[in-house]
Amino acid sequence: MNAKVFDVVIVPDFSGDVARRFEIMTLLFLASWQEFGGLSRKLPLHVVCIGEPPNTVRSLAARCAADVTVHEPLLVGAFANKLRGFEIQAQTNHLLLIDTDMMVLSDIQGLITQIGPDSIAASASFGRCRVPEDRWRRIHESLELPFPEKQVIPLNLELDTFQCEMYRTSNYFPPYYNGGMVFCPWASGLGELWREHFYRILSVDSNITGPGKKISNQPSLATAITQLQLEGVPFRLIPREFHVCWQHLAAGVIKCDDARLMHTVGFGRWDSATNQNSAAREIEIYLENTLRLTRSLRSHRGPLSRIGFILSRRSRLKECFRVHDKMKMLYDKYISELRD
Repeated sequence: MNAKVFDVVIVPDFSGDVARRFEIMTLLFLASWQEFGGLSRKLPLHVVCIGEPPNTVRSLAARCAADVTVHEPLLVGAFANKLRGFEIQAQTNHLLLIDTDMMVLSDIQGLITQIGPDSIAASASFGRCRVPEDRWRRIHESLELPFPEKQVIPLNLELDTFQCEMYRTSNYFPPYYNGGMVFCPWASGLGELWREHFYRILSVDSNITGPGKKISNQPSLATAITQLQLEGVPFRLIPREFHVCWQHLAAGVIKCDDARLMHTVGFGRWDSATNQNSAAREIEIYLENTLRLTRSLRSHRGPLSRIGFILSRRSRLKECFRVHDKMKMLYDKYISELRD
């Protein structure tokens, strides 16, 4: 196997009441892969479907030479289903497992060079660890892991967005990672350990939930990474340009043109009609909400700081429109023809 490439995997869920949202996100991802992937398009691409995918997805996946497989949901479903991504037939020595709400904006092959072929990698979570400290300590004890002394600062605190207001003065930031992007050598065994920890944690604390009060896979990802680090496996944070979110653009720390992968967090979640909306409508809703979030970025600061941000935010708002323009172009070129 070529040590300098990696399998790229997304896990869309077509089995439940958000199937329509996953269809639109999958089509946007595949369109971006085809349009902006460059040499990355030579990487093995896997679409691991939970439930039968719609014909639109199969059609565009075929244009991308992607391997489409169909799987049953895991017992607890939702975020746990992402672990199905480790069940592919590997074609390389490494795996990049990413959320379906990603857009490829440039060649991503250089990721393995920046991380290193022997390392596992993930990004800091948006917010701090969702599990209160007493419960988090009990979970580590049940896994026979020492409670980590190292801190990992969440993205919203690093960039000082309004979403960190509730814990700005806290000192509780144990390692906790965004499950939206994970890179690892297959030989690390991360997939097996992540799944094992997921069920062991669930047996100890069944209230480990994420967005929508669904069972989260992020606590078990954090403990699995901790265990592998204790066993000597190197860990790196994913370089910023490979996991760009609206917060980066709003804070002005990176521009859309410099992004390689864009995580369109919240896409399809801001409207009660998600499963009826067209892809074109969801793209407009995403723009409306990233503009709103960008305008609110410093709303937790004092008056003078807020005024300073308002006077300088025009260029940040333009970045929202640049992302929107790319989405709209992908829709017009690849997606609109797939639907009535």
